[in-house]
Amino acid sequence: MLPSCSIVIVTWNRRKELEPLLESVFAQTIADRLEVIVVDNASTDGTVAWLREAYAGRVRVFAYAENRGACDGRNAGIRAASAPYVCFLDSDAEILSPDAIERCLEHLDANPGTDAVAAPIWFDRAKTNPFLLGGYVTPDGHYHGISCRSRDDEPMLLSTCFAVWRKATLKEVRGFDPWYFWGIEDMDLGLRTYHRRKRHDPGAQPFRIVRGVDVLHEMSTAGRHHDPRSFEQTFVRYERQRLYMVLSYGGLGQFLRVAARGPFRIRRMADAWEHVLTRRQRWQAAVWFPLLRLLALPKNLLDVRRNHLARTTMPVEVTDQSA
Repeated sequence: MLPSCSIVIVTWNRRKELEPLLESVFAQTIADRLEVIVVDNASTDGTVAWLREAYAGRVRVFAYAENRGACDGRNAGIRAASAPYVCFLDSDAEILSPDAIERCLEHLDANPGTDAVAAPIWFDRAKTNPFLLGGYVTPDGHYHGISCRSRDDEPMLLSTCFAVWRKATLKEVRGFDPWYFWGIEDMDLGLRTYHRRKRHDPGAQPFRIVRGVDVLHEMSTAGRHHDPRSFEQTFVRYERQRLYMVLSYGGLGQFLRVAARGPFRIRRMADAWEHVLTRRQRWQAAVWFPLLRLLALPKNLLDVRRNHLARTTMPVEVTDQSA
C-alpha cells in the first residue's frame, strides 16, 4: 500500500538536531502511513551512518557527495516521494502536535482547491514567540514581518520549516529553484504558486494554516552557510535574491517597476526589515543590487523558466550494502 504522505527532510551536519525531529515524526498518529525521506548534503558529522544504524528500515536515506543546497535536496525528495502529499520539514524543527500531519491531510482532502497547508511555527515550546503564523510579502518582495507573526488568514506562502503540499502542485510549478542556495527558496516557491493560481482564479486560496497544531523551529546555527542572527549577512544575501524572486513570479514588467521604485522606498524597506539601514546598505538595496540584476537579466529570464524539478541530479539512495 502506498503511503499517505512522504516526509522530506534535507540536512547538512545536523545529526544532533535530527533525532528529536524524527522522533516527533514517528510519534504522529498516522506514523504507519508515512514515508520518511532524508536527503543528506555531504554531512561530515556521521549523519548517514547514524541514520542507517538508528532508523534502519524506517527512513529512506539519500546522500549527495557534495553540498547541493536545500533546493536540490528537496527536489530530489519530491522525485523520490511515492505519496500524493509531500511534507517538508527543516532539520532543526520539531512537530509539537502528534496529530499535525493527520490534520493537515484531512484539510487538504476537504479542500481540493488548496495547494498546501501548514501549522503555526514557534521559536519556543511555550508558544509565546511566533516564528511564522502565515507568510505575507509586500509587492516589492519583502517579508511583512508584523503580519507574518500576527496573522494566519489567506497566507501568500508557507515556510518549508513545516508545510504539507500536494505533489501534483509541486510538479506543476517545477519544484524549487536551486539558484536560492542559502535561503528564501520557500518564499519563491510560494509566490510562484500563489500568483499562478490568482491569475487563473482571483478568488482562489492556495494556502491555508491549520489551527490547533503547532511546530517548533529552534533555528540551529549548525548546518548553515551564514549566521541567521546576523543582520548584515542576512541582508546582503536576501537583497541579492529578492529582485530575482520578483522577476520569477512577477515577470519583467513587475521587476522593472520594483527596481524603479527602490530609491523611493528605503524607509518602507527599513520598516520591513525592522532595522535601521546604514548608508552603504541603502546604496546596495536601492542602486547596486538592482543594477547587477539588470545586467544579468537575459540569463535570469531563461533560468526562471527551467523545470528545476526535472533537472535535479538525484543523490544515491543509501542501503545497508551501499554505505
